[in-house]
Amino acid sequence: MPRYFFDVEDANEFIRDEDGHICESDAQVRKAAIEALPGMIGMRIPDGDTHKTTVKVRDEAGAYIYSASLTLEAGWIGKRSQ
Repeated sequence: MPRYFFDVEDANEFIRDEDGHICESDAQVRKAAIEALPGMIGMRIPDGDTHKTTVKVRDEAGAYIYSASLTLEAGWIGKRSQ
C-alpha cells in the first residue's frame, strides 16, 4: 500500500512529515488531511486575529497531490471602548 506524507504549514513554521502514513485510497488521504486540521489549530490560541494552517500531502515520489487549509478570522464588530 502507498505511503503518504502530511507536511504542515502553520504561520511561519513548516513541519515536514518524515514518517508518513499508509492510506488505501484517495478518499482516505483526503479524510486524514482534513481531520488533522482542527487538532492542529486547537493546540494553541493564535497570537493574532488571522491564522491559517495548511496540510499538504506528498506521495512516495515526493510530489504534492492534495492540500487542505483551515483559516481563522476573528475581530471586533463595531466600536468598542477600552
